[in-house]
Amino acid sequence: MQTSSRQLRLIILAIFLVSVTLTTWAQAQEAAGDSQMTSVDEVLDGDDSQQGTINLTSDNQGSRIYTATSDCEVTISSCLETYGNAELSVTVNDEKVISWARSHDKDPAKLIVNGKEVAESNQEVGGGDFTPTAQKTKLKLKKGDKVTLNLTGDFGRANPHLSLTGPGIEQKDADQGSSGETVMGSGGGFLWKPISDSRGGVAVILLPPKYRHEQFNKKIWINGQAGEVLEWRPVYANGNRMHIFLKKKGAQYGGPVKIELGLAKGGKIQWNVANGAQRTEK
Repeated sequence: MQTSSRQLRLIILAIFLVSVTLTTWAQAQEAAGDSQMTSVDEVLDGDDSQQGTINLTSDNQGSRIYTATSDCEVTISSCLETYGNAELSVTVNDEKVISWARSHDKDPAKLIVNGKEVAESNQEVGGGDFTPTAQKTKLKLKKGDKVTLNLTGDFGRANPHLSLTGPGIEQKDADQGSSGETVMGSGGGFLWKPISDSRGGVAVILLPPKYRHEQFNKKIWINGQAGEVLEWRPVYANGNRMHIFLKKKGAQYGGPVKIELGLAKGGKIQWNVANGAQRTEK
């Protein structure tokens, strides 16, 4: 009788241990599944939040279409510098929300956003001459909205641009120029400040935040002239941007000003400023 009772207790204990083991295994599998699902969601969220830029310039004019992959906000940057007939526009689905048309460099026409002129977009600088400045417009989009950018014209040596910065744009390294190649800089955030607040009031260049120090070889040419750098500041500030201080005030460089920066992997990136004496944002 005692032997049978002992055997029964052993059987009950064995069943209990098997049950505990199976329960623990099932919970571990469920946790692993949850962890894997979370990782997938994080990847998807990360991809959607990546910011990229579509950029149209005088060398890359025409039309481009952006489709919102989720509800989001995008930034439009526009500046219509030109010496001949030119126009730009931004259409969301079938509605034109931004437009600008000018026939020559002294044309006073201003940027129009949602039917209203933006007064500061094109200001008289004296002698009947008008100078356009870059303007930024925020647009709220719904998933599936299509935004069409258009920039065309006879620009001459002017430097117009129309860009859209937003999520879901694959940012290719087209501006990483191969050896000997010069490409145009892209991405909103470029600033030419003719008189800086430090370093004796010399001109300072702020590069778009997409650019990092390690991409450059610390060489710069202003209108083809080397040796113009006073300080290549090793930190980031004012919107996470690089700062390059030159040896002269902006007005001393005249206009137009061609700025070329050497790349660590070879080639150069170029920006153009119409007038060295004027603050310029792109």
